[in-house]
Amino acid sequence: MRYVEDAKFGQSSIPRIVCWVEAACLAFGMPAAVWLSTHLFPALMPSVAQGHDGTRFLFWIMQGAIVEWLFVFAAWAIVRRRGNSFRQLGVWRGGNVGAWALALAVAAISISSNLRFLPRMHLPISSAFVPHGFHLAAALLMGITAGFCEEALFRAFLMTEFEKAGYGKTVQIFVSGIAFGLSHAAYLNMGFIPWLGIVVPVALIGMCWGAAYLIGRRSLLPSLVAHFLNDATALPWIMFFMIIRR
Repeated sequence: MRYVEDAKFGQSSIPRIVCWVEAACLAFGMPAAVWLSTHLFPALMPSVAQGHDGTRFLFWIMQGAIVEWLFVFAAWAIVRRRGNSFRQLGVWRGGNVGAWALALAVAAISISSNLRFLPRMHLPISSAFVPHGFHLAAALLMGITAGFCEEALFRAFLMTEFEKAGYGKTVQIFVSGIAFGLSHAAYLNMGFIPWLGIVVPVALIGMCWGAAYLIGRRSLLPSLVAHFLNDATALPWIMFFMIIRR
């Protein structure tokens, strides 16, 4: 495939098939890789996989984290090969008031929705904001990995790829959100209807954070921080009870 110099982007534009393949790799390849890792790593480290609850939970999170960081490395290599960088995609750009307001508002709604599950698990709401022990490690690992990796991949990288392929902002937001939702295919083991109840809100959240990325003139920091807060509060407790205490 031939890359064409485009004055609009100040860099090579890409054939449209490329960005669609990349979207499919993120939407389906990432959960497939996570599924593979959940079968490979326990076989390689059975003693860890059969440890106490905290060890098993951190081990489970680590498998997905390794996959996401490998995908980030692959995206970084693609960006570097084209003479660009994550910084130029806005990964560390601060954004503006509108971007921060939208990103944090969406995170607040999502966190509030997640918090309602804590009383059902006989946990105080404060547990989501003041974790300790292995829950603190889990919150940091989930928050940092999801906040940076998923925002860098689905917002900064994928949306920029669709822009360079000539697609407008609506397509960029919609496709990146759908891919983001589908990348959570691991929840299919809960059944199709519960999975659908997770994927649809996740896709909508992804679209909102994609809009925040564009409102901030391709600044990723607002959605990155919002994503960290979302995944580092109540979500680790919910995942712990879903995976370990089910």
